[in-house]
Amino acid sequence: MEQQQQQGGGGCLAAVVRPVVVAVVVPLRLLWEVLVLVARGIGWVCDKVLLWPLRMLWRYVLRPLLRWLVVIPLCGLWRWVVRPTLEWLWRYVLAPIGRGVRAVAAGLGTVVARLAWYVVAVPARTVWRWVLVPLGKAFHYGLWRPVLFPVLRALWAAFVWAWRLGGRIWRFTVMRPCRWVRREVWWPVKAEIRRVAREVRRTLLG
Repeated sequence: MEQQQQQGGGGCLAAVVRPVVVAVVVPLRLLWEVLVLVARGIGWVCDKVLLWPLRMLWRYVLRPLLRWLVVIPLCGLWRWVVRPTLEWLWRYVLAPIGRGVRAVAAGLGTVVARLAWYVVAVPARTVWRWVLVPLGKAFHYGLWRPVLFPVLRALWAAFVWAWRLGGRIWRFTVMRPCRWVRREVWWPVKAEIRRVAREVRRTLLG
C-alpha cells in the first residue's frame, strides 16, 4: 500500500517536472546548438573568405616579392660589393697602415732605448766607475779606517764604560739606600702600626 503511494508520488513529481524540462531545457539546448552552428559557419566564412586570400597573398605574392626585392639584393650586395670592398680595404689600406704604425713604434722604441742607454746608462756607469768608486775607496781608506772607525769605537767603549759606571753609581747611591730604608725603617714601622692597630681593635671590640 505504502509502495503504491510512493510510486504515485513519484509519478506526480515526474508529471510536474517533465513539462518544465520540455519548456526550458530543450529550447536552451536547441539555442546552444544553433549558436554553435552559427559560430562554426562564421569561422569557416572568415577562414575561407578573409584568411585564405591573405595566406595566398603572403605565400605567392608578398614573400616572393620580399625575397626577390630585398633578401636576394642584400645578399648580392654583401657578396659582390660590401665584402670585396672590406677585403680590399683591409688588404691594401688598413693592413699596410697597421704595419707602418708597428714599424714606426718599433723604430721609436729602438731610438728611445738607444737614447736612454747613451744619455743615462753610460754616464751613470762612468760616474760610478770613475767618481763614486774612487771616492768610496778614498773615504774608506783615508777617513773611515784611520779616523772615523777608531773614534767611533772609542766613543762606543766610553759609552759602555759610562753605562756600567752609571749602573754601579745608581745601585750604590739609590737602590741600596732604598733597600736599607725599606728593611730597617719601613718594615719595622709597618709592623708596629699593625701591632698598635690590633691592640686598639682588641681594646675597643673586646
